[in-house]
Amino acid sequence: MAAAASTSSSSSRTHSSRSYASSGFSQLPPYAQNLGAPVDHNWTPNSAVSDLTDEYSTPQGQLRPLDLGPPGFQATCTLFEGTSDEKIIYLGPWEVVGTEHRRILWQGSYQLERLEHFLPTASTTETFPHTLHSRHRQFSDPSTLEQYVTFRERHRVRYTNEEGVVIHDQPIEVKYEFTTIEAALTFQGDLRRKDLVDCFDVDVVWTDTQGRTDAFGNVKGIGTVQRLKLWSDRHTMSHSLSVFANRADRRHREYQVDQFEGEVRGRDDRRRSLRLNVRGRRGSAPDSGRRMSLSAAFRSRRGSSSSSSSQSSLDIRYLGIQFSRTEDYRRFLDTWVVAHSSDSEYHGITYPADVFELPSPQIAASTSYEVSSQSLWQADLPFLPAPAEEEEVEEDELTP
Repeated sequence: MAAAASTSSSSSRTHSSRSYASSGFSQLPPYAQNLGAPVDHNWTPNSAVSDLTDEYSTPQGQLRPLDLGPPGFQATCTLFEGTSDEKIIYLGPWEVVGTEHRRILWQGSYQLERLEHFLPTASTTETFPHTLHSRHRQFSDPSTLEQYVTFRERHRVRYTNEEGVVIHDQPIEVKYEFTTIEAALTFQGDLRRKDLVDCFDVDVVWTDTQGRTDAFGNVKGIGTVQRLKLWSDRHTMSHSLSVFANRADRRHREYQVDQFEGEVRGRDDRRRSLRLNVRGRRGSAPDSGRRMSLSAAFRSRRGSSSSSSSQSSLDIRYLGIQFSRTEDYRRFLDTWVVAHSSDSEYHGITYPADVFELPSPQIAASTSYEVSSQSLWQADLPFLPAPAEEEEVEEDELTP
């Protein structure tokens, strides 16, 4: 009896499983009919509604939306941030114009749309675009932080919409978000007229006057959790280091590479730290017992006068840097050797500081300029009269 019961129960389970398989998987449920693989190879997800949007059912006066492809903007800027009138502006190409009153001229998505970013200073050495440390986005590539460019002070921004009406003209905290890293690096270089060679995440930057730690042992220095940047001047090809001193005066500090010695001292590979000594200033005070002759003093003074005009003396003896990552530490050591050797070997003519550049002409897109070839070659050339014919003089008249 037990065997018969087990046989009947197993047969009933088999029959029920077969019936479940046949009823559950033989055909798709009604809501999943469109999920089946199409027989036609030209089938697309829009084929299900093709009978509703074919060319016969579309009104003749209605135009279909055009597929313009990917967006052509290079950066975005938010106006009226945090208000009900918040607006994201899609910006295209830019141009830094002006000399005394520098501004960044952005072209918008429409013909009359543009954004003007007025810089507070005319000096390129005092303009510093600011980017954050990679710690602010720990799970992303550190280089992507260069796409978010901000400024530490408020700048005036004037925005003209597509109708030619100015709807924004006031100082704000300017924040740019670029679509590519290459565009962000080029933008920062255009602002400073210096190419951004590389950037490094640092934990702390300190000097001999402002130590790494305070009296209580807390890490201080001149800046902590910042991004150190290496620049190359586009005219003189000289290199410089810049960092934001958030622990000191909350301003960017920039140091010329040739102001330091080429040999890196105080290296600690385990802590990823190093020290750059200033040229001509050792760790100890100069020996007062040494005396210099009068002629040697004049020679040294005459030789140092030419070098002091090109580089200003620093009030520090060394610059200490502790990096956040080992790859940044190794990369800085290699880059430092190349940058310092190139600055030491190059002694060309320095580019004048008071450079005057002509602003770009304001050409409206709706205005056409046509120059004919005849007016170009005939009207601009001066008209010279034909030379007068001189009377021929016989040879007999010339002899005495």
